[in-house]
Amino acid sequence: MNSEIGKTTIDILEEMVRLAGERLSPQAGERRLRHAARENPGVQLDVLWEQEAMQGAVHYDALLRVPGWGTVSVGYCPDRGVPWALRGAFRWSENEMLRVNDKCMTIPDVVALLDFLWDTPHLTDRLVETALVAEALEREPEAFAPTREELQAAVDGFRKRRGLFSAEATMRWLEQHGTTLQSLEKLVDGFARAAKLRERVTAGREEAYFAAHRADFDQAVIARIVVPGRERALALCAGLRAGEADLLDAATMALRAPQRADLPWQQPPPLLARVRRGDLPEERAAAVFGAVPGTVLDPVDTPAGHEVLVVRAIEPATFDAATRRAVRDRLFEVWLAERRSAATIEWIWGQQP
Repeated sequence: MNSEIGKTTIDILEEMVRLAGERLSPQAGERRLRHAARENPGVQLDVLWEQEAMQGAVHYDALLRVPGWGTVSVGYCPDRGVPWALRGAFRWSENEMLRVNDKCMTIPDVVALLDFLWDTPHLTDRLVETALVAEALEREPEAFAPTREELQAAVDGFRKRRGLFSAEATMRWLEQHGTTLQSLEKLVDGFARAAKLRERVTAGREEAYFAAHRADFDQAVIARIVVPGRERALALCAGLRAGEADLLDAATMALRAPQRADLPWQQPPPLLARVRRGDLPEERAAAVFGAVPGTVLDPVDTPAGHEVLVVRAIEPATFDAATRRAVRDRLFEVWLAERRSAATIEWIWGQQP
């Protein structure tokens, strides 16, 4: 056996035996296992855990990988316990994700629905980016550990974004999404750690990036109205330019149009919005930021219909708090893009036997 993985296997197993006799949180137990493997940097460690709902006992499994050699799975079950491999055991296809009554949905079905039919943007990109972030966090788990205050803020933010303002609402959400409170806590812990990673990646670089890309952060206040049919859009443009049409009345009529579809990808954008130059396609950005306030741009075809856009204001970029956040977003996107270009990506769910 590879000497590195052999020693680490013994160290991990001994730590699992000790953990079985202690009452630690899953996160604390995971940290202990990672600490046990710290002396062998050539071994990559993945830790899985499950906590019993009634007694609170935590069961761990560890995957130890040495690139170019192989993987060892380590688990320990106390006397009268249920081994990890037998917990909730039942037969299923590795390609299945959801079963409702007798209807089964596979992973390709779900990805197709979210990414293509329901217009969840760039779902596959987000999955890859999540894996890249997780990889970076696993290299230095202690460096990104959130404080109690940071973790509570992450939990509060998660619940607020989803309108979960009571314990009952939170439990209903967990049941509806097929998850547990422990899984939610682990997920939020991951969000908090990712925020600290983002802070490390971007800290101290914002002002230099802003100075080099200042124009990308110029903002425009725009009004957008989507109508069916190019002829109708051209007539609306002419009416707005001549002062014969009212912007709010036109938006109200567009929303009440009986022929407008209500599919998710055909929903019209909000009437008023603030956009940054760098977030628009190059041609559209040139038209918007090259116009004077009050200009009615020619209509463009969009998935929701023909869009008529009115430029309300142009605001040169200033390095305020909102712009700093936008710069950090951009810097982190660049960091992810660099790692993705160097990553080996294999889509397992799309392969057929």
